[in-house]
Amino acid sequence: MTEVSSQIINSSAIPAWSGFIYQGKVALYHALRLLVQRDLQAHSLNVEHLDDFVIHDRSGNVLSLHQVKAMKNDKRYSYNSALQQASKVSARCNGNTVRWFHVSVGLDDFSDRAANDANGEHLVQFYQYHDERCYVETNSIDTKLNEIVAQYLQSYGLPSTELLIAHKLAKLHVLLAGRVNLAHYRNQHESMNKFEAAESIPVYFAEIVDCLRSEVIHSDDHAAILFEFRKTLLNRTDQILDSLQENESIDLNGICQCRFAVANMDTPALTRLYYSKKPNQKEITLAGFSNDTVDTYLRIIISIMGVKTSEDLPHYFKSGLGSFLPTAMKFDFLNQKLDVEQIQKNVDALRGNLTIQDVLYDYDNLVVHMDSAPFPLSSKCSATGKFTEISENNKNRITKINNVRFVSVRDASDEIND
Repeated sequence: MTEVSSQIINSSAIPAWSGFIYQGKVALYHALRLLVQRDLQAHSLNVEHLDDFVIHDRSGNVLSLHQVKAMKNDKRYSYNSALQQASKVSARCNGNTVRWFHVSVGLDDFSDRAANDANGEHLVQFYQYHDERCYVETNSIDTKLNEIVAQYLQSYGLPSTELLIAHKLAKLHVLLAGRVNLAHYRNQHESMNKFEAAESIPVYFAEIVDCLRSEVIHSDDHAAILFEFRKTLLNRTDQILDSLQENESIDLNGICQCRFAVANMDTPALTRLYYSKKPNQKEITLAGFSNDTVDTYLRIIISIMGVKTSEDLPHYFKSGLGSFLPTAMKFDFLNQKLDVEQIQKNVDALRGNLTIQDVLYDYDNLVVHMDSAPFPLSSKCSATGKFTEISENNKNRITKINNVRFVSVRDASDEIND
């Protein structure tokens, strides 16, 4: 087994959420560029590994090491320590390994850091992007990704439109996010150190190619819509985490847990989540979610401590009161009666939406944004009781569903955390 230094084993390559997001996008950019260049040696990509990210060949040898710094400082000397650290990484490397250094601002000096054999320091070079600059700003990396995907599609004679590029990039982001989340889970719950966890979740170039060659599914395909739903959730969550990470008065652990859960949900779980955030929806549509609904949903996660994500949907639990399910619903004097009646229509008898029935049957309380006191579904809906020709078991099921409570964020917080 290859010896790896304790610094690498125990280090974390995530100084800040914004740095982590930038790092992942830079890793995807480099992988895509290798494909454009038809590099036949590159086999897999590992993030948070020997360095911020690493490219391996089929035999596990390191083709290139990459350190990524999303700093605002434009002075070369501010990066000296990081450059030296990059120069000293040698595990699994050979004489052909290239060491790249990525920055997000233009520096006063982009010259190579020379090797020093006596000190065990190897040559480190600043990475040059396809526009021939040696840096890419954090707010420009998305543009570079779009450009490099367009280059790939053009070079292989594949259709290239704005919609296609966005679809393929979204699949790539979900692929990478899922692997990183899995590594974090294994580090925290499976007794793996950070290096072992990162080692266990390579992203193979064959998987990247599959994403690049995937087709956009028609908008009436539920799988495609749920994919967009997940992408919106993850992207908006990343933006919120980035903007709030320096606010010490806000506990972001709940949002981080939810992000991990969403990134790893299968299609049935995503379907339940889609309907649970607004059970008044009749069907899965592209119009059924937006940044606003994500924000409304996440406000509950921020406001109430103790979210559980290990089983099914993110939820809370209080002995004696049962389970509490966060939603993206807002009740006021204009829409409360209409929305509640629509929920009732969705579960009415057995002709309604079985997924919504299951969600409302499995959870005892729905947390909504409202000023009203808690109330059960049955008390606010004129449609209640219109169940005919159904079995006794199903009557009992519908009865439980009709007893689901709507609880305000404030009341839910008081009840859960009293």
